[in-house]
Amino acid sequence: MKKSTLRVGIFLGAGALVLAGCSSEAESEVTPTITPSPTETIEPVAVLAEEACADYFAVDLIRSDINAGAPGLKKKAKKALLADLQLEVDQMVVAVDAAVIGGELPAKALANAERIQNNVNKAKAKDGIDGINKKQLKRINASAERVEIACVAAGNDLPVENIDARS
Repeated sequence: MKKSTLRVGIFLGAGALVLAGCSSEAESEVTPTITPSPTETIEPVAVLAEEACADYFAVDLIRSDINAGAPGLKKKAKKALLADLQLEVDQMVVAVDAAVIGGELPAKALANAERIQNNVNKAKAKDGIDGINKKQLKRINASAERVEIACVAAGNDLPVENIDARS
């Protein structure tokens, strides 16, 4: 019995050594030495805010024309300008809503965009942009300034074209 116990012990010991040798070889092959390399910091691009602000800038261009009194426009052109403004404002509200949901613009930007929409929609369509009274225009301008502030804070500066239209 001593002889068979000795053989089993030797057999198990040899098997353990073989397994230990196999596992250490497998580990060295599977786990290569990795040296850390410096990584570049990638800034996220606020795509939704960029689109919303682009829509706001389109509204701002029309608003600049309205604030200038739209000189030389006939009644039909004033109606078309109001229709364009309403379309642009509707698109802006949808884009700002998406940017707010995405966390790229503050909720106040959406509230101000909706105020612009409400005041533009109150305009008398038959009068075109002349259907926007002074009180509504004042509210539109105040809300627009707040949306612009949110856009600038999100990293979307006012385009040169808009700055030129204001002068």
